[in-house]
Amino acid sequence: MIKDDSSVNTTGTDTKMEILNATIELIREEGFACATLRRIADKAETNLALVNYHFGSKEKLIAKAIGMIVGTFDDAFALLEDESLTPIERLKQFFYRYQQHLQQYPGLAKEMMDQSRLILCSQHEYVRFSKVMRTEKLLGTLREITNETDETVLSGMLAQLYGAVFYPVIMNSYLSLGGEEPAQVHLPDLKHQVEMLFSLYFHKYSQN
Repeated sequence: MIKDDSSVNTTGTDTKMEILNATIELIREEGFACATLRRIADKAETNLALVNYHFGSKEKLIAKAIGMIVGTFDDAFALLEDESLTPIERLKQFFYRYQQHLQQYPGLAKEMMDQSRLILCSQHEYVRFSKVMRTEKLLGTLREITNETDETVLSGMLAQLYGAVFYPVIMNSYLSLGGEEPAQVHLPDLKHQVEMLFSLYFHKYSQN
């Protein structure tokens, strides 16, 4: 279970953490589509009223769960600190490892993109999300690679890279669903897609 070291050992906090852990476990086991408030309450062995009391809405609960899930991707973020790698290799390895983690939670990539409305409309959520995602470190790595100083350009590049990394994970998730025979879509494996992305996106920088 994912623990919150900042929690205070009170009954209310314990119940809140149990609900969060139950949410994360349900997402890992069955995906976001199955993470209804009622099923979360059942898994946490609590009642629906307490779930609503602690989180107010499913949207807020899922947002908190996503933050806690991404906060466990430490080995991916640690690659951004590996000075034995070139900046472009650090970023490439980060995104590859990040994709591996996303695949462990069915629907996580799509849900993170869906949460962008909530994040961008709330200054508090944006600051919290940026800290979880180590945005400043990622922008710093991009700055090393490109020598770009315009923060707007760097933020745009980061958004484009995340979109390019998330989309294949979402596509793979859809193509793996049962039911109707899927269209004949042939995608390279995810590692190869990251290699392709970086060879095209950073081509001019790798020549410097």
